Amino acid sequence: MRRLRCTATGRPASVHVERAPDPSPADDGVVVRVAASNLAYVDLLLLEGGYQFTPALPFTPGTVFAGEIVDAGAATDLTIGTPVAGLTVTYGAFASHVQVGSAAVARRPATVSARVAAVAVEAYGTALVALEQRARLRPGELVLVLGAGGAVGQALLDTARSMGARTIAVISSAAGAARAELLGAELVIDRSTTELRPVLRDAVPEGVDVVADPVGGALAVPALRSLASGGRYLVIGFASGSIPDLPANQILLRGRSVLGVEWGGAIRETPAGLRPVLDRVLSGISTGVLRPPQPVPIDLDQLAAMLSVGDRPGPLAPLVITTRTS
Repeated sequence: MRRLRCTATGRPASVHVERAPDPSPADDGVVVRVAASNLAYVDLLLLEGGYQFTPALPFTPGTVFAGEIVDAGAATDLTIGTPVAGLTVTYGAFASHVQVGSAAVARRPATVSARVAAVAVEAYGTALVALEQRARLRPGELVLVLGAGGAVGQALLDTARSMGARTIAVISSAAGAARAELLGAELVIDRSTTELRPVLRDAVPEGVDVVADPVGGALAVPALRSLASGGRYLVIGFASGSIPDLPANQILLRGRSVLGVEWGGAIRETPAGLRPVLDRVLSGISTGVLRPPQPVPIDLDQLAAMLSVGDRPGPLAPLVITTRTS
């Protein structure tokens, strides 16, 4: 097999493509020949040494993959030839083959390409867990999505819409605004030109029901202040690079709640919980209920060249890494 290896983290990272023996499945696992994997924000953080933990070097980055099962253990319910999508949860997906437990993959409908599945399942899975399991979102509620131009932000907008909720998007570019409107946002706020709190105070004086925040940073406190009584604030990530200090008095004053969303941690604690979420996301894409973006493909060698000079893709150009075995 071919795989990307990181021998030193940083920006740029020290990476190269190498050959290695094909993996074998555990008794309850599968080997997937990877057609596409997704370059996500967490992968960049790992490569740059900025994530909560650093894998032992050398390592192969990548958490999301889609392809076809080429080998299966005796105890799995999946068979060779089945198209699937899945998560490694930590790293290892930037390779032509990946070995995982069978609970880490879901059958991929024929109408969902490997590329679309790879770019969608992690972001949309995060959005589904955040809005359904953590926020208990109800139809008609109003959701403020920070970082709505990024992959998780777009998934949050789309998933909230599919659940019958209304949305407000906070973006930082004209391209982000166009995508947010396409995904049903009734109000789009450009944070680069507009102060968040005054706009929300005028537009929704009663406040929003849910804040979905994958960004952190300076927008967190004004977003918290914009929550209605009993509102829920979802802490999903810190794409800004800054962890905010949320004032406890603002949580107390109107009976608000702050809820952490760490899907990866939940999967590590309860691996069996991953496949049902993947099934929901893939089914939603297959039926057209969910509308993920079309990704931009690059191959493993192009990715290595990009990372070796410290380049980062723009948030509105979701990348999938296509792989080959030779």
